[in-house]
Amino acid sequence: MKKLSMVLLAMAVGLSAPAALARDLRGDAFITAMNGNTLAGKMSDGKAFNVYFLPGGQSSYQEAGGGQPHYGTWKLDKAGDVCVAWAPGGQMASGCFKVAIDGDKVTWSNKDGSQGGLLLGGVEPLTMSKTK
Repeated sequence: MKKLSMVLLAMAVGLSAPAALARDLRGDAFITAMNGNTLAGKMSDGKAFNVYFLPGGQSSYQEAGGGQPHYGTWKLDKAGDVCVAWAPGGQMASGCFKVAIDGDKVTWSNKDGSQGGLLLGGVEPLTMSKTK
């Protein structure tokens, strides 16, 4: 019984230990982290996507599984947050977002909420689907 109590105490201490702190990706830190990387996440409807932030302010995303690619632009605002503008017809939200990273986990948030994804490393090619 004493061993079980010690194990439970050790687990409780481990669970209550503070997690690693995410660091803000602002300005050059955002550019460096996204360069040559694929950011994968899920839309509010649960559909998986990959998004790419290209040097020079171009951006693109595609639903996983070969959905139609969508294009837009990105820039950094005065605070160093990333502002994205997507062309009409896509599901991704345009706007300015505070971005943070913890290992390969990325979160982006604004006044409307927060969302998360993973940096996959490397750039996955967009797959073009046939249109009718």
